Amino acid sequence: MTLSIAGIGKAKAAPARNRVLDVLSRPVSKRRMLAICAAHIALVWGLAFLVAEQNHELSVAGWKTSAENISLTVAAHAAQTQGAADLVAKSMADWIDERHIETPEQFRRIMGERHYFEAMRDRIVGQPQIGVALIIAVNGDVVNTTRVWPPTPINVADLEWFRKAMEPAATTISLSPTAIGRASGKPRFYVSRKVVSAKGVLLGVVAVGLEAEFFADFYRRVALGPDSWLALFRSDGTLLATSLPDQPLGKRLDKTLPYRLIEAGQAGRAVLTKGAFPYYAGASPTRIVVATKVGTFPAYVTVVVGESTFLTPWRDRNLLIFIIATLLTVLTVVASLGILRLIERSAAAAREASQRQVLAAIVDTPLALTAVVDRTGKVIHANPSFRRLLGASADDDVSNALFNPALEGVEPLLSFVTGEAPLAEVDVQLVKAGDQTRRLRFSLSRQTLPDSGESIIMVGHDETLRHQAEHAIAVSGKLVTLGEITTGIAHELSQPLNVIRMAAQNAQAEAVPELQPASADDGDSEPPMPVMSDREFRAFAVTKLNRIVAQVDRAASIISRMRIFSRSTREGPQSFDLRDACRAAVARVAQSYRDAGIVLEEKLGEEPLAVSGHPPLMEQVLVSILTNARSALVDTLAKSKTVVVSAGRGAGGRVWVRVADNGPGVPEGNRERIFEPFFTTKPEGQGAGLGLAVSYGIVRDAGGTLTLKPGGPGATFEIDLPGSIPS
Repeated sequence: MTLSIAGIGKAKAAPARNRVLDVLSRPVSKRRMLAICAAHIALVWGLAFLVAEQNHELSVAGWKTSAENISLTVAAHAAQTQGAADLVAKSMADWIDERHIETPEQFRRIMGERHYFEAMRDRIVGQPQIGVALIIAVNGDVVNTTRVWPPTPINVADLEWFRKAMEPAATTISLSPTAIGRASGKPRFYVSRKVVSAKGVLLGVVAVGLEAEFFADFYRRVALGPDSWLALFRSDGTLLATSLPDQPLGKRLDKTLPYRLIEAGQAGRAVLTKGAFPYYAGASPTRIVVATKVGTFPAYVTVVVGESTFLTPWRDRNLLIFIIATLLTVLTVVASLGILRLIERSAAAAREASQRQVLAAIVDTPLALTAVVDRTGKVIHANPSFRRLLGASADDDVSNALFNPALEGVEPLLSFVTGEAPLAEVDVQLVKAGDQTRRLRFSLSRQTLPDSGESIIMVGHDETLRHQAEHAIAVSGKLVTLGEITTGIAHELSQPLNVIRMAAQNAQAEAVPELQPASADDGDSEPPMPVMSDREFRAFAVTKLNRIVAQVDRAASIISRMRIFSRSTREGPQSFDLRDACRAAVARVAQSYRDAGIVLEEKLGEEPLAVSGHPPLMEQVLVSILTNARSALVDTLAKSKTVVVSAGRGAGGRVWVRVADNGPGVPEGNRERIFEPFFTTKPEGQGAGLGLAVSYGIVRDAGGTLTLKPGGPGATFEIDLPGSIPS
């Protein structure tokens, strides 16, 4: 039982294994290979862009943290620097409490002493960020300063920061906007304290000037790149100091992103921004920005990290990633091209094998005359039928069969072989001594063969028997037609001959009257015919002779019409209007056209078209053409069947008549033979093929041409005749 179950399992696994092997062994198509290549390239570049995006996020996150840490450090530095300046200002305010100054006059007199000048200078020694210390009276006069003693008379009452510091609602400590010092010419801003006596009397202001360049130098050393910068702002957005050159120090910039971050309560949080700031943006379109408050002072610092700092390493890593992806893409393309070439070679080998099989099947067909010919006309392969018929020697060597002198009409075939002629079918004759002439018809095709390159495939048949049968049928048909013509001639001539005979017999009877036999009863017998007088007999004879002459002329006219094939006639031409012949012909066929439901139109114009010829014969030509047009339209399924007879005058004084129908037209292969005698496309028994041939002869005798115009739809026959002067 165990063996049986295992056998069943193996039997079930075998079809699945065979299906897998079939899939693996199935040839890979070009389209499938291109799809695999495209999918592989898309996967490589998808992974490359995914890794690049992840690296970008990691780089931005890392530099956000770095920017936040830098901003904390810079804010601590600003707080420490401003705190040192505030300590100097606070110590100067303590002097007022120590001296118990109560009035502004005391403030001006005592605080303007020299030892306070020296004390202030001692306070700022060793603090490069402090440029000057000032003691200012209520009216704005500088009472004492660290620059020189006695102080130069200066009044700062016109400065905005002084006025705001003196306002009752102003806080004890404040920051002034950055401005250019009047004496030093350097940009600085002031940490100031309002001085009030113990009794609450406003005495003045003590201020410590901080050098903006000190902060700018420090910020430039901290800045991380050419598009990174740091700045110190007052809490209202006024720019105090920055690492960027040529900036509007002292100007209020409350539209910037750092100001909005402080206002939104996001101080100390780094953000990634793209696009230019409305103001004070710098040159980098993409940056990391963080704004941090400066301790208890009414200020904040801004740190901006440009993209050259945090994106350059990311771009360097991406460059390596994209180089690797490009190499993988190139390798994929190269490998795919190699595989495609292998597929193409395999397919070419398969096609060559298939071509060899097809060629062998075609060439070796025993019934047809089949051969392969190179571009020089040499036969490189032939089947047995071709060898037996065209072999030039005992061993059936057919390499030079096309150059056999027994082959006649082989020139078009050789022209096709050498590429000089576009013909695809050719007829040749094989003339051998002691044998009947064979007619061979070959179909030719250019092919590129795997072993022989560009070659010509010849497939032919021996059509000798068919030509003999066609010739016999043609001869038989002509004999039948000749019999019909002979019968018609006999019928046409029998009538005038009978009339001539009767007229001659009547004249003979009158010339030699018969003797009337005697009768026993003269009363019952007819009286004898009276004998004509000489005058009466002459008149009677003239009448009979005229009738005989007329009938002879009729017979001669019949014979003349039947001699059209000899292109000669005995009647002399006469001048007539070609339009009259057209109208007469239309009248003769009008009833048959109406019965067939065909519209027959006349477009003959108003101008007379005089020609020289035989009106009845021209009428016969037009009737024959119109009859053929009606026959062509009767068998068509078209709803509108129309034949148009038009006439006009051409160049050189010639006139023309055209008969155009909208029928199926004349096949291209029949156009050259349509005017041949006994050639017809009608079923057997419905035409002898003489109508257009006779018409062609009549028009030619008149000095004109009868042609079938090219193009379509339908067929258009044109009669072109020389014009004549109307009689």
